[in-house]
Parts: sequence; C-alpha cells; structure tokens
Amino acid sequence: MTAPLLACVGPAQHGVRMHAENLASRTPQAPSVCGEWPQLRDELRRGTSAVHLHVTDRIFGTSPALAAEALTGLARSRPLSVTLHDIPQPSDGHAFEARRAAYAAIVDAARLVVLSSDSERAQLHRHVPFTTTPELAVDPLPVDPPEPRQWHEARRRAAHPADPTVGVLGFLYPGKGHDRVVGALAGVSGPVEVLALGRASDGHEDLVPELDAAARAHGHSFRATGFLDDAALTRAAQAVTVPVVAPSHVSASGSVGRWIAAGRRPLVTAHPFFEELAGRAPWALTLTEDLEAALARALADPLSTWIDPAAWRTEDLPSTELAAAVQWARVTGAHHPGAHHPGETA
Repeated sequence: MTAPLLACVGPAQHGVRMHAENLASRTPQAPSVCGEWPQLRDELRRGTSAVHLHVTDRIFGTSPALAAEALTGLARSRPLSVTLHDIPQPSDGHAFEARRAAYAAIVDAARLVVLSSDSERAQLHRHVPFTTTPELAVDPLPVDPPEPRQWHEARRRAAHPADPTVGVLGFLYPGKGHDRVVGALAGVSGPVEVLALGRASDGHEDLVPELDAAARAHGHSFRATGFLDDAALTRAAQAVTVPVVAPSHVSASGSVGRWIAAGRRPLVTAHPFFEELAGRAPWALTLTEDLEAALARALADPLSTWIDPAAWRTEDLPSTELAAAVQWARVTGAHHPGAHHPGETA
C-alpha cells in the first residue's frame, strides 16, 4: 500500500506551513512536499495516495470559498485528512459566515480531522455546520524545551534587565493583542518598549505607526522587529523582559508554545484554549484577567516570566518527535479507536 503524502502548504514564513514542515521533517519514512498552493495544486491533484494537510483557509485561496473549493476538489482525487487550524468563531466578524461554510465543506470532504485542543473541538462543533461524521481526533501542539546552556544564560541575564521591554510574538495583525498590551501599559510608569517579534501581516503595515503613536501617548514606544528566523526568534524571545499573549481572536495558539519553547512563562489572557493548556502544564504560563496589574508585577519581577528548568515536565507537553509519531500513526491508520498515545488529550 502506498504511504500517505504529507503536504506542507503555504507561504514559507507562515506558521501553519512551518508547523507542518517541522512534523514532516521528524517523519523520515513519509513522502512529503512543501510549497504554496498554486505551485503544488496540479501535482497534488495527480496523485492517488492519501494526503494529509495542515489547513487554515487563508493559505489555500484568496477567499474561504476558494479554499474550500481547492480542498474539496483535492478530496475528489485522493483520500484527504486534515489538521485544522484557526477554527471559525464569531470574532472573525464579517468573514465568520464564509469561513464556517468553508470549514464545513472541508470537514465533510475529509476522512480524518485533527484538532490541536479540546477547546477547538468544542468550537468546531459549536460553529461549523458539517454534516458528515469523520474521525475526529485531538493531538496537542508540540513544545520542545530550549537548549539548556542558552536557557540558563538568558535567565541569569534576566535578573538584571536594562531597558524594560514587553514582547508579543508572531505576525502583527488586528486581534493579535498588540493593542491590548499598549493599552494595559497606560498606567505603568515608563518608558517601556513594546516589541512585536515578527513582521506586520500583508496589508497591516500601518498598524506599526498607529501602535507607536498610542504607546507614546503614555510615555512608551512600539516597534516591530521584522521577520525573524527560528534561531533569531528564540534569542529575541529570551531577551524581552516580559512575554505576553493577549489576543482577542484565539485558536490553538502557536505563539504561546513558541514562548514556552524559549523557556519563557508568558502572561496569558483568559480563554478556554489557554485554560486548557494551563490545566495540563500550569508551570508553563501565567493566566491573568487583569493584564495591567500582571504587567506591572512582571516588570518588577522579570524572573517570574521564566520557566524553572526543574519544573519542565515532558509528560505535560508532547515533544515534536512524539507529535510527529502520533500524526503518522493517525494518517496511516495505525492509531486504533480507543487507543491512547502519550501526550494526547483523551
């Protein structure tokens, strides 16, 4: 029997493609392809073996309807399984109805649908009107611990910060939480620099001067670093004084995992996904419903925003190696219903 194909689709810098590539790279027995959808579309449609893709509608078309058309068309050519990201929710605003219809079509076309959290599975059932009964599975996003020596040195330096910074990791776009952080610093004595660790999403470059103006009104400043490769992102994540995850629009967030993978214990605003993660790994993040007060405390005690290496529990957060093995077992059918993989949410 021909092995399933792992297709890593999207722009090279997109987190969903990078996550798919990370898992594929740890699955040497699996055939894989990487590229943007227009480059891969014809090749994928010519194949006949099963194919697994990590999916957010934005990387498969310029509209949710076009993304659904792309994936349902692919499913007519070969068996399709998907890991869904960015599940539709009312905070999508005017795009919500189109996105939920697109995701319903994708779920109806797939034989296996994987989510990254129980809260996402509940969100899928609540907001996406699919009509079939595919196999649904929950496999948490992987998080690997940082390199020990770099982690130790960065924690040591954190005890004596120079100019305080507050970091938000990932692409800059509305709803990511940069504005929440700037607003929460209004009552904090400064100056504090708010850093977006990444670049503005296409079409949202105007947010940088807008957020800087808002920050300067309270004696602070705002700056985006631009795109950072993996090593540079780790260094930047370990250099900021206080890491924050405060989005108004939440799916299973790769940003919080990226902070944790740098050894940081980020301040995280309340949301079912983050609460679920805190339940599994309470040592890895600090939940707060009062971001202003939490920021003030963390700026006064930067070491509170670091994970103690002795507290890291690999049984709480699956490694990339384990997540790749679980994914491969899923897509090859080696995972039998009722079986339980380490690191899986039962």
